[in-house]
Amino acid sequence: MTSTRRTFLKTATLGAATLAFPIHNLFGQETERGFKVGICDWDIRGFMGNPECFATAKELGFQGVQVSYTLEGKYTLRNSKENRRIFQDAAKNTGMEFSSLAMGLLNGRPFAREADAEEWTLDCLDAMKDLEVERVLMAFFGEGELKDKPEDQKSTTEKLKRLAPQAEKLGKILAIETYLSAEEHLKIIDAVGSDAVKVYYDIQNATNKGYDIFKEMELLGGKKLIAEVHLKDDKKRLENSPLDLKRVRKSLEAIDYYDWLVVESAVEGDWKESQAANAKFVRNLFEIKA
Repeated sequence: MTSTRRTFLKTATLGAATLAFPIHNLFGQETERGFKVGICDWDIRGFMGNPECFATAKELGFQGVQVSYTLEGKYTLRNSKENRRIFQDAAKNTGMEFSSLAMGLLNGRPFAREADAEEWTLDCLDAMKDLEVERVLMAFFGEGELKDKPEDQKSTTEKLKRLAPQAEKLGKILAIETYLSAEEHLKIIDAVGSDAVKVYYDIQNATNKGYDIFKEMELLGGKKLIAEVHLKDDKKRLENSPLDLKRVRKSLEAIDYYDWLVVESAVEGDWKESQAANAKFVRNLFEIKA
């Protein structure tokens, strides 16, 4: 075996073990990031929009939290530099990270139809700047559903066009999560015409709609349009999920996605026991060592 060959094998082995090697982030910049496991703060019961979510998430074995951007409440991030500092300190003091922010409020106050939705999103972008968070999940479910609603899709596209320049300026991502197919997402993103708008991909939501998640991940990922991923099961903890999560890993690796894997739902019985099991399962399956 030649020296060059030995060096290659050694390097490849180290890379496979740590899954932390040069890749390209959402803006095409080279970075050293690997898979990380996070959890939605609304699945840390009693701590949605609360900085104490970080301590509980750490106890459960997660590395980060997807934190809700809310319009009101004691710890709202809206127009509050003080609350943003509180969240930053809570993350720092526990050695945790923000995976992203989430505008779940848009499920009940639809982005397409609420007059103030753009203002909220601009303030959320400001919060992301203060918190040094790269992306926000913009939710389109419930009252905000876009599927089979062409007028709402049109309105959404127009508003995203107006917001995208500010997101670009700040280096932030507006990640839309909907029940639309990959192709329907592409129509909106192409119409917006900005690298700042991408898809928040939820494997369970897509499965529930009958989409082929592996083809969708290949299509969206090939265009570098997957901003972040929810590992989710509606009824079972992830180790018991009927979803082919080993193949999910292979699909993500094939599109060069090495980033946050955020656990949502996936509870059977006791929620804390389930989420601790989910964190352990994801760490093992995706070989997350840190």
